[in-house]
Amino acid sequence: MHGVTGLPETAALLVFAAFVLVTICSRAGIPSIVGYILTGVLIGPAGSGLLAEGEALTTVGEIGVILLLFALGLEFSFEKLVTLRRHVFGVGAAQVAVTALLVAVPASFVFDLAAVPAVVLGGAVAMSSTAMCLKVLSGVDALGSAAGRLAISVLLFQDLAAAGLLLLHDAATGAAEGYGVATVIGGAAALVAALFFARGPLQALARWTAAHGDAELAQLLALAIALGSGIAAMSVGLSPALAAFAAGMIIGEGDARHVVEREIRPFRDLFVGIFFISIGTKMPLGLIPEFWPIVLAWLVILVPGKAVLVSILASWFGDPGPSASRAGIILAHGGEFSLMLISVSMSSGLIGEAIAGPLLLAIGISMLAGSILVRWAGETDRRSGHCLRSGG
Repeated sequence: MHGVTGLPETAALLVFAAFVLVTICSRAGIPSIVGYILTGVLIGPAGSGLLAEGEALTTVGEIGVILLLFALGLEFSFEKLVTLRRHVFGVGAAQVAVTALLVAVPASFVFDLAAVPAVVLGGAVAMSSTAMCLKVLSGVDALGSAAGRLAISVLLFQDLAAAGLLLLHDAATGAAEGYGVATVIGGAAALVAALFFARGPLQALARWTAAHGDAELAQLLALAIALGSGIAAMSVGLSPALAAFAAGMIIGEGDARHVVEREIRPFRDLFVGIFFISIGTKMPLGLIPEFWPIVLAWLVILVPGKAVLVSILASWFGDPGPSASRAGIILAHGGEFSLMLISVSMSSGLIGEAIAGPLLLAIGISMLAGSILVRWAGETDRRSGHCLRSGG
């Protein structure tokens, strides 16, 4: 079947298919991210073939990644990191480091990978879905439970590590495009410094915009900050998403955060949805008959493997056994940054399609299973917490 080629037809197909599948997921209690991925799978080249994988779709999806990381940066504050430092920099750092190491070392031998792609591969496996966990845990009123707080703390470090892994990817691939590693790292430092000095004027402008009461002007300001930082980053060989994260974190330290966050959210949700649709169109379902043992092996690592590892590490850092186990179950899946890192690495040639394809499939499947596991673990931990409090 031929793909839809016209822009209006493509847009209409995307909106209709996404609406149907996201609605079904919503009614079933499954996060919308899964609906977007299924949309791409069903109407993409591996499914019905109604939508061809195209550069325009990928480009729009990349804007979604920029806005997602910008919004993520807004959520980070030094105060939050200090409050949760034992879990964020203890359990979270250990989980990312140990998972990346346990995956990178065997992968370097099995797949004959150099150090950087092996580390990026391991780091992608270490990630879980912040968007999914926040949405599902909030839905079952478990964000404040012991396991919920622990899982969110680990997710905070994972998200911070994702930005570092993007920089590592940029340093490796930038050198191949004429940018030296020192140039990339120096450019990153210069960009952060420029954003830091621009923070005061930008925050003052955001406050003035909020006081002015013009929603359209506020939307333009939020988009200009996020996308402008990305354009500056591209000029020195950096990922625009990484620059957007830095911009969000710096802007998020002041009063302007709520204004910018409120106005960027609708655009972020729309473009991130398109990003996940584009990921779905890249899901190589045709690999399953030949590579199903590899897909299954990745699933074992992503689900029971990560659950056990998080449980052990959290217990080692002093968390009670039941909460540690439930936090492990909450984090036992791949995430949006897993998909992003693998997709970006595959596009740049850092990781070959034969390696990335089965892992992309496993991550997608793990997110489907993860939405159910997160809900079960969150509800169980919340009920257990209530029982303990009433018994005390």
